[in-house]
Amino acid sequence: MISYQLESWGDNSPLSTESPALWDALSAAINQLQGIVWNDPRISDEMTRAEGVRYLTRLIAGAIPMTMESWNPEFPSFFTFLSSRIQYGLPAADALYQWAPIHGDYVYRIKGRRGTAHMMDIETRQGHFAHIGGWALFDRCSEFECDADGNIEIVLSKNEQPGNWVKIPDGLGDLIFRQYFYDWVNEEPAQLQISRDGARYPAPIVSPHLIAQRTRLLIDWLHNLPAFFAEQVQSYYQDAINTVRIDEVSIGWAELRYGKANYECELDEALIIEVVPPEAKYWSIQLYSQFWDARDWNLRQTSINGFQAVLGEDGVFRAVISHEDPGVINWLDAANHRTGLLSLRYFRAKTAPLPTIRRVKLSELPSIINDRKLLITSDQRSELLRRRAESVVRRNCL
Repeated sequence: MISYQLESWGDNSPLSTESPALWDALSAAINQLQGIVWNDPRISDEMTRAEGVRYLTRLIAGAIPMTMESWNPEFPSFFTFLSSRIQYGLPAADALYQWAPIHGDYVYRIKGRRGTAHMMDIETRQGHFAHIGGWALFDRCSEFECDADGNIEIVLSKNEQPGNWVKIPDGLGDLIFRQYFYDWVNEEPAQLQISRDGARYPAPIVSPHLIAQRTRLLIDWLHNLPAFFAEQVQSYYQDAINTVRIDEVSIGWAELRYGKANYECELDEALIIEVVPPEAKYWSIQLYSQFWDARDWNLRQTSINGFQAVLGEDGVFRAVISHEDPGVINWLDAANHRTGLLSLRYFRAKTAPLPTIRRVKLSELPSIINDRKLLITSDQRSELLRRRAESVVRRNCL
Protein backbone atom coordinates (compact mmCIF):
# COMPACT_ATOMS: atom_id res chain seq x y z
CA MET A 1 0.00 0.00 0.00
CA ILE A 2 1.32 3.45 -0.93
CA SER A 3 2.43 5.77 1.87
CA TYR A 4 0.74 9.15 1.48
CA GLN A 5 3.47 11.70 2.03
CA LEU A 6 1.65 14.98 1.46
CA GLU A 7 2.93 18.53 1.69
CA SER A 8 0.85 20.47 4.22
CA TRP A 9 0.13 24.10 4.94
CA GLY A 10 1.38 23.88 8.52
CA ASP A 11 3.97 21.61 10.15
CA ASN A 12 2.11 21.69 13.45
CA SER A 13 -1.29 20.63 12.11
CA PRO A 14 -2.41 17.41 13.84
CA LEU A 15 -2.22 14.01 12.16
CA SER A 16 -4.16 11.96 14.67
CA THR A 17 -7.79 11.28 15.49
CA GLU A 18 -6.93 10.61 19.15
CA SER A 19 -8.00 14.12 20.20
CA PRO A 20 -10.36 16.76 18.79
CA ALA A 21 -7.38 18.87 17.69
CA LEU A 22 -7.74 17.57 14.14
CA TRP A 23 -11.38 18.62 14.03
CA ASP A 24 -10.47 21.99 15.55
CA ALA A 25 -7.97 22.53 12.73
CA LEU A 26 -10.61 21.64 10.13
CA SER A 27 -13.15 23.96 11.76
CA ALA A 28 -10.59 26.79 11.77
CA ALA A 29 -9.90 26.21 8.05
CA ILE A 30 -13.62 26.48 7.31
CA ASN A 31 -14.09 29.52 9.53
CA GLN A 32 -11.29 31.50 7.86
CA LEU A 33 -13.16 31.28 4.56
CA GLN A 34 -15.53 33.99 5.76
CA GLY A 35 -12.97 36.64 4.85
CA ILE A 36 -13.51 35.87 1.16
CA VAL A 37 -17.04 37.26 1.42
CA TRP A 38 -16.98 39.81 4.22
CA ASN A 39 -13.46 41.27 3.90
CA ASP A 40 -13.49 42.03 0.16
CA PRO A 41 -13.98 45.78 -0.44
CA ARG A 42 -15.55 45.07 -3.85
CA ILE A 43 -18.46 43.25 -2.21
CA SER A 44 -20.90 45.82 -0.88
CA ASP A 45 -24.39 44.53 -1.69
CA GLU A 46 -26.49 41.76 -0.21
CA MET A 47 -26.95 39.92 -3.51
CA THR A 48 -23.20 39.45 -3.97
CA ARG A 49 -22.71 38.44 -0.33
CA ALA A 50 -25.46 35.85 -0.67
CA GLU A 51 -23.75 34.54 -3.79
CA GLY A 52 -20.53 34.38 -1.77
CA VAL A 53 -22.12 32.26 0.95
CA ARG A 54 -23.31 29.84 -1.72
CA TYR A 55 -19.80 29.79 -3.20
CA LEU A 56 -18.25 28.86 0.14
CA THR A 57 -20.65 25.92 0.53
CA ARG A 58 -19.70 24.78 -2.97
CA LEU A 59 -16.01 24.95 -2.09
CA ILE A 60 -16.53 22.74 0.95
CA ALA A 61 -18.81 20.34 -0.92
CA GLY A 62 -16.26 20.03 -3.72
CA ALA A 63 -13.31 19.56 -1.37
CA ILE A 64 -14.65 16.64 0.67
CA PRO A 65 -14.96 14.00 -2.11
CA MET A 66 -11.52 14.81 -3.58
CA THR A 67 -9.80 14.46 -0.21
CA MET A 68 -11.79 12.38 2.27
CA GLU A 69 -13.50 9.92 -0.07
CA SER A 70 -11.86 9.46 -3.47
CA TRP A 71 -8.14 9.95 -2.83
CA ASN A 72 -7.03 6.36 -3.43
CA PRO A 73 -4.71 5.81 -6.43
CA GLU A 74 -4.68 2.05 -5.78
CA PHE A 75 -8.42 1.78 -6.49
CA PRO A 76 -9.30 4.89 -8.53
CA SER A 77 -12.67 5.80 -9.97
CA PHE A 78 -13.86 8.83 -11.88
CA PHE A 79 -15.44 11.58 -9.82
CA THR A 80 -17.39 14.43 -11.45
CA PHE A 81 -15.76 17.24 -9.52
CA LEU A 82 -17.47 20.19 -11.25
CA SER A 83 -21.15 20.25 -12.16
CA SER A 84 -24.20 22.49 -12.01
CA ARG A 85 -24.22 21.96 -8.24
CA ILE A 86 -20.52 22.14 -7.39
CA GLN A 87 -18.72 25.04 -9.05
CA TYR A 88 -15.47 26.86 -8.50
CA GLY A 89 -12.41 27.79 -10.52
CA LEU A 90 -14.02 29.05 -13.76
CA PRO A 91 -15.96 25.94 -14.92
CA ALA A 92 -17.32 25.88 -18.47
CA ALA A 93 -21.02 25.16 -18.87
CA ASP A 94 -20.19 23.09 -21.97
CA ALA A 95 -17.82 20.78 -20.11
CA LEU A 96 -18.11 17.61 -18.06
CA TYR A 97 -15.15 17.51 -15.66
CA GLN A 98 -14.01 14.24 -14.10
CA TRP A 99 -11.04 13.48 -11.87
CA ALA A 100 -9.18 10.45 -10.57
CA PRO A 101 -6.07 9.93 -8.40
CA ILE A 102 -3.03 8.19 -9.90
CA HIS A 103 0.46 7.06 -8.85
CA GLY A 104 3.54 6.56 -11.00
CA ASP A 105 4.19 3.06 -9.62
CA TYR A 106 1.09 1.74 -11.38
CA VAL A 107 -0.41 1.21 -14.82
CA TYR A 108 -4.01 2.27 -15.40
CA ARG A 109 -6.53 1.57 -18.15
CA ILE A 110 -9.54 3.64 -19.17
CA LYS A 111 -12.08 1.60 -21.11
CA GLY A 112 -15.57 2.10 -22.48
CA ARG A 113 -17.42 4.01 -25.17
CA ARG A 114 -16.04 7.26 -26.53
CA GLY A 115 -19.40 8.97 -26.97
CA THR A 116 -19.83 11.93 -29.31
CA ALA A 117 -18.71 14.93 -27.27
CA HIS A 118 -17.34 17.68 -29.50
CA MET A 119 -13.96 17.55 -27.74
CA MET A 120 -12.29 15.24 -25.25
CA ASP A 121 -9.07 15.72 -23.31
CA ILE A 122 -7.08 13.86 -20.66
CA GLU A 123 -4.27 15.49 -18.74
CA THR A 124 -2.06 14.19 -15.94
CA ARG A 125 -0.68 16.41 -13.21
CA GLN A 126 1.96 16.06 -10.52
CA GLY A 127 0.69 16.19 -6.93
CA HIS A 128 -2.80 16.88 -5.65
CA PHE A 129 -5.23 19.66 -6.52
CA ALA A 130 -5.18 20.66 -2.83
CA HIS A 131 -1.58 21.82 -3.31
CA ILE A 132 -2.37 23.92 -6.34
CA GLY A 133 0.82 25.96 -6.15
CA GLY A 134 2.82 22.88 -7.16
CA TRP A 135 0.08 21.17 -9.18
CA ALA A 136 2.01 21.06 -12.45
CA LEU A 137 0.77 19.82 -15.82
CA PHE A 138 2.71 16.67 -16.80
CA ASP A 139 1.15 15.27 -19.99
CA ARG A 140 -2.04 15.61 -22.00
CA CYS A 141 -3.77 14.13 -25.03
CA SER A 142 -6.94 15.12 -26.90
CA GLU A 143 -6.82 12.81 -29.92
CA PHE A 144 -7.74 9.16 -29.39
CA GLU A 145 -8.35 6.21 -31.68
CA CYS A 146 -11.59 4.20 -31.32
CA ASP A 147 -12.74 0.97 -32.93
CA ALA A 148 -15.60 0.79 -35.43
CA ASP A 149 -18.14 0.47 -32.61
CA GLY A 150 -16.90 3.54 -30.74
CA ASN A 151 -15.07 1.59 -28.02
CA ILE A 152 -11.87 3.04 -26.64
CA GLU A 153 -8.98 1.97 -24.42
CA ILE A 154 -6.41 4.40 -23.00
CA VAL A 155 -3.33 3.32 -21.06
CA LEU A 156 -1.74 5.56 -18.43
CA SER A 157 1.77 4.69 -17.29
CA LYS A 158 5.31 6.02 -16.91
CA ASN A 159 6.58 3.91 -19.82
CA GLU A 160 5.23 4.33 -23.33
CA GLN A 161 2.54 1.89 -24.45
CA PRO A 162 1.15 1.13 -27.93
CA GLY A 163 -2.14 2.73 -28.94
CA ASN A 164 -3.76 5.48 -26.89
CA TRP A 165 -1.24 6.37 -24.18
CA VAL A 166 -0.90 9.19 -21.64
CA LYS A 167 2.24 9.49 -19.53
CA ILE A 168 1.95 9.80 -15.75
CA PRO A 169 4.48 11.31 -13.32
CA ASP A 170 6.46 9.65 -10.56
CA GLY A 171 4.69 9.57 -7.22
CA LEU A 172 1.20 10.82 -6.47
CA GLY A 173 -0.73 12.69 -9.11
CA ASP A 174 -4.11 13.58 -10.57
CA LEU A 175 -5.92 12.78 -13.79
CA ILE A 176 -8.31 15.38 -15.26
CA PHE A 177 -10.75 14.16 -17.92
CA ARG A 178 -12.70 16.83 -19.82
CA GLN A 179 -15.53 16.45 -22.33
CA TYR A 180 -16.73 19.58 -24.12
CA PHE A 181 -20.20 19.51 -25.68
CA TYR A 182 -21.28 21.86 -28.49
CA ASP A 183 -24.68 20.42 -29.41
CA TRP A 184 -26.10 19.87 -25.92
CA VAL A 185 -29.22 18.14 -27.20
CA ASN A 186 -27.65 15.46 -29.39
CA GLU A 187 -24.04 14.81 -28.35
CA GLU A 188 -23.60 11.80 -26.07
CA PRO A 189 -21.20 11.65 -23.10
CA ALA A 190 -18.53 8.97 -22.89
CA GLN A 191 -19.17 5.89 -20.76
CA LEU A 192 -15.74 5.14 -19.32
CA GLN A 193 -14.21 3.48 -16.28
CA ILE A 194 -10.67 3.59 -14.93
CA SER A 195 -8.93 0.63 -13.31
CA ARG A 196 -5.45 -0.29 -12.09
CA ASP A 197 -3.65 -3.24 -13.63
CA GLY A 198 -3.17 -6.01 -11.07
CA ALA A 199 -5.61 -4.63 -8.50
CA ARG A 200 -6.67 -7.25 -5.94
CA TYR A 201 -9.92 -6.94 -4.05
CA PRO A 202 -11.10 -6.18 -1.44
CA ALA A 203 -9.43 -2.83 -0.97
CA PRO A 204 -7.50 -2.32 2.30
CA ILE A 205 -9.41 -1.27 5.39
CA VAL A 206 -9.61 2.49 5.94
CA SER A 207 -7.46 3.14 9.02
CA PRO A 208 -7.57 5.98 11.58
CA HIS A 209 -4.17 7.16 10.31
CA LEU A 210 -5.47 7.33 6.73
CA ILE A 211 -8.53 9.32 7.84
CA ALA A 212 -6.23 11.73 9.66
CA GLN A 213 -4.06 12.14 6.55
CA ARG A 214 -7.08 12.77 4.35
CA THR A 215 -8.44 15.31 6.82
CA ARG A 216 -5.16 17.14 6.68
CA LEU A 217 -5.40 17.10 2.88
CA LEU A 218 -8.90 18.59 3.19
CA ILE A 219 -7.50 21.34 5.44
CA ASP A 220 -4.82 22.08 2.84
CA TRP A 221 -7.50 22.24 0.12
CA LEU A 222 -9.50 24.80 2.09
CA HIS A 223 -6.43 26.93 2.76
CA ASN A 224 -4.86 26.85 -0.69
CA LEU A 225 -7.55 26.79 -3.36
CA PRO A 226 -9.82 29.67 -2.29
CA ALA A 227 -6.80 31.94 -1.96
CA PHE A 228 -5.53 30.87 -5.39
CA PHE A 229 -8.93 31.49 -7.01
CA ALA A 230 -9.20 34.92 -5.37
CA GLU A 231 -5.79 35.85 -6.77
CA GLN A 232 -6.84 34.75 -10.28
CA VAL A 233 -9.95 36.91 -10.11
CA GLN A 234 -7.77 40.01 -9.70
CA SER A 235 -6.74 39.76 -13.35
CA TYR A 236 -10.33 40.52 -14.40
CA TYR A 237 -10.04 43.96 -12.82
CA GLN A 238 -6.89 45.10 -14.63
CA ASP A 239 -8.98 46.90 -17.25
CA ALA A 240 -11.94 49.24 -17.17
CA ILE A 241 -15.45 47.93 -16.53
CA ASN A 242 -17.12 46.34 -19.57
CA THR A 243 -13.82 45.93 -21.44
CA VAL A 244 -12.63 42.54 -22.76
CA ARG A 245 -9.04 41.39 -23.17
CA ILE A 246 -7.37 38.09 -24.06
CA ASP A 247 -5.37 36.45 -21.28
CA GLU A 248 -4.29 33.06 -19.92
CA VAL A 249 -5.55 30.87 -17.07
CA SER A 250 -2.81 28.77 -15.47
CA ILE A 251 -5.09 25.85 -14.54
CA GLY A 252 -7.06 25.93 -17.80
CA TRP A 253 -6.93 23.74 -20.87
CA ALA A 254 -3.60 24.34 -22.62
CA GLU A 255 -5.05 25.05 -26.09
CA LEU A 256 -7.75 27.43 -24.88
CA ARG A 257 -7.36 31.19 -25.13
CA TYR A 258 -9.41 33.10 -22.60
CA GLY A 259 -11.12 36.46 -22.79
CA LYS A 260 -11.73 38.29 -19.51
CA ALA A 261 -13.90 41.20 -18.42
CA ASN A 262 -15.61 42.51 -15.33
CA TYR A 263 -19.05 43.83 -16.17
CA GLU A 264 -21.58 46.14 -14.58
CA CYS A 265 -25.24 46.32 -15.58
CA GLU A 266 -27.99 48.06 -13.63
CA LEU A 267 -31.50 46.62 -13.45
CA ASP A 268 -32.81 49.03 -16.10
CA GLU A 269 -29.80 48.59 -18.41
CA ALA A 270 -28.51 46.17 -21.03
CA LEU A 271 -25.02 45.38 -22.27
CA ILE A 272 -24.75 44.68 -26.00
CA ILE A 273 -21.83 42.40 -26.90
CA GLU A 274 -20.69 42.34 -30.53
CA VAL A 275 -17.98 40.23 -32.16
CA VAL A 276 -17.28 38.43 -35.41
CA PRO A 277 -16.79 34.84 -34.16
CA PRO A 278 -13.25 33.46 -34.29
CA GLU A 279 -12.02 30.82 -36.69
CA ALA A 280 -11.91 28.10 -34.05
CA LYS A 281 -12.93 24.52 -33.36
CA TYR A 282 -14.87 25.81 -30.36
CA TRP A 283 -15.79 29.13 -28.80
CA SER A 284 -18.08 30.27 -26.00
CA ILE A 285 -19.03 33.18 -23.79
CA GLN A 286 -20.20 32.80 -20.20
CA LEU A 287 -21.12 34.79 -17.07
CA TYR A 288 -19.46 34.18 -13.71
CA SER A 289 -19.73 35.52 -10.20
CA GLN A 290 -17.02 37.64 -8.60
CA PHE A 291 -15.91 34.45 -6.86
CA TRP A 292 -15.04 32.66 -10.15
CA ASP A 293 -17.93 30.20 -10.00
CA ALA A 294 -20.42 29.94 -12.86
CA ARG A 295 -23.82 31.55 -12.79
CA ASP A 296 -26.70 29.02 -12.93
CA TRP A 297 -26.30 27.67 -16.45
CA ASN A 298 -28.49 24.59 -16.04
CA LEU A 299 -31.79 26.47 -15.55
CA ARG A 300 -30.95 29.90 -16.94
CA GLN A 301 -29.10 30.97 -20.08
CA THR A 302 -25.84 32.29 -18.71
CA SER A 303 -23.65 30.78 -21.42
CA ILE A 304 -23.69 30.53 -25.21
CA ASN A 305 -21.32 28.49 -27.38
CA GLY A 306 -20.57 28.67 -31.09
CA PHE A 307 -23.12 25.97 -31.95
CA GLN A 308 -25.90 27.61 -29.93
CA ALA A 309 -25.16 31.15 -31.09
CA VAL A 310 -27.35 32.77 -33.73
CA LEU A 311 -25.49 35.25 -35.94
CA GLY A 312 -26.99 38.32 -37.55
CA GLU A 313 -27.41 38.78 -41.28
CA ASP A 314 -24.01 40.48 -41.31
CA GLY A 315 -22.27 37.51 -39.65
CA VAL A 316 -21.82 39.32 -36.34
CA PHE A 317 -22.60 37.64 -33.02
CA ARG A 318 -24.71 39.97 -30.89
CA ALA A 319 -25.59 39.05 -27.34
CA VAL A 320 -27.36 40.97 -24.60
CA ILE A 321 -26.60 40.90 -20.88
CA SER A 322 -29.66 42.04 -18.96
CA HIS A 323 -31.78 41.16 -15.94
CA GLU A 324 -35.02 40.82 -17.88
CA ASP A 325 -35.51 38.73 -21.00
CA PRO A 326 -34.91 41.23 -23.84
CA GLY A 327 -36.56 39.00 -26.45
CA VAL A 328 -33.16 38.42 -28.09
CA ILE A 329 -32.16 34.80 -28.59
CA ASN A 330 -28.51 35.44 -27.60
CA TRP A 331 -29.44 36.52 -24.07
CA LEU A 332 -27.02 36.21 -21.14
CA ASP A 333 -29.17 36.33 -18.02
CA ALA A 334 -27.66 38.58 -15.33
CA ALA A 335 -30.41 37.46 -12.90
CA ASN A 336 -30.33 40.59 -10.71
CA HIS A 337 -26.54 40.42 -10.23
CA ARG A 338 -25.50 43.98 -11.09
CA THR A 339 -21.81 43.06 -11.30
CA GLY A 340 -19.91 39.95 -12.30
CA LEU A 341 -17.26 38.45 -14.56
CA LEU A 342 -17.41 37.47 -18.22
CA SER A 343 -15.17 34.87 -19.84
CA LEU A 344 -14.57 33.85 -23.45
CA ARG A 345 -13.06 30.57 -24.55
CA TYR A 346 -11.44 30.13 -27.97
CA PHE A 347 -10.09 26.61 -28.71
CA ARG A 348 -7.44 26.14 -31.40
CA ALA A 349 -8.36 29.54 -32.75
CA LYS A 350 -6.78 31.01 -35.86
CA THR A 351 -8.12 34.39 -34.82
CA ALA A 352 -8.83 35.92 -31.42
CA PRO A 353 -11.27 38.80 -31.97
CA LEU A 354 -12.05 41.05 -29.02
CA PRO A 355 -15.76 41.69 -28.43
CA THR A 356 -17.01 45.19 -27.78
CA ILE A 357 -19.47 45.89 -24.97
CA ARG A 358 -21.94 48.77 -25.25
CA ARG A 359 -24.03 49.91 -22.26
CA VAL A 360 -27.56 51.11 -23.05
CA LYS A 361 -30.92 51.49 -21.39
CA LEU A 362 -33.06 48.37 -21.61
CA SER A 363 -35.86 50.46 -23.11
CA GLU A 364 -33.57 51.40 -26.03
CA LEU A 365 -32.82 47.82 -27.01
CA PRO A 366 -35.72 47.19 -29.46
CA SER A 367 -34.57 50.08 -31.63
CA ILE A 368 -30.97 48.82 -31.62
CA ILE A 369 -31.45 45.08 -32.18
CA ASN A 370 -34.30 44.48 -34.63
CA ASP A 371 -32.85 41.72 -36.82
CA ARG A 372 -35.70 39.17 -37.00
CA LYS A 373 -33.21 36.29 -36.84
CA LEU A 374 -32.24 37.37 -33.34
CA LEU A 375 -35.72 37.79 -31.85
CA ILE A 376 -37.49 35.21 -29.70
CA THR A 377 -40.87 34.98 -27.92
CA SER A 378 -41.37 34.09 -24.26
CA ASP A 379 -42.84 30.71 -25.25
CA GLN A 380 -39.83 29.96 -27.44
CA ARG A 381 -37.53 30.97 -24.59
CA SER A 382 -39.29 28.66 -22.16
CA GLU A 383 -38.94 25.73 -24.56
CA LEU A 384 -35.26 26.55 -25.16
CA LEU A 385 -34.57 26.56 -21.43
CA ARG A 386 -36.53 23.34 -20.89
CA ARG A 387 -34.38 21.54 -23.46
CA ARG A 388 -31.29 23.08 -21.89
CA ALA A 389 -32.21 21.73 -18.45
CA GLU A 390 -32.95 18.26 -19.82
CA SER A 391 -29.64 18.14 -21.67
CA VAL A 392 -27.73 18.87 -18.45
CA VAL A 393 -29.15 15.71 -16.90
CA ARG A 394 -28.50 13.64 -20.03
CA ARG A 395 -24.88 14.80 -20.21
CA ASN A 396 -24.33 13.79 -16.55
CA CYS A 397 -23.50 17.41 -15.66
CA LEU A 398 -26.16 17.83 -12.99
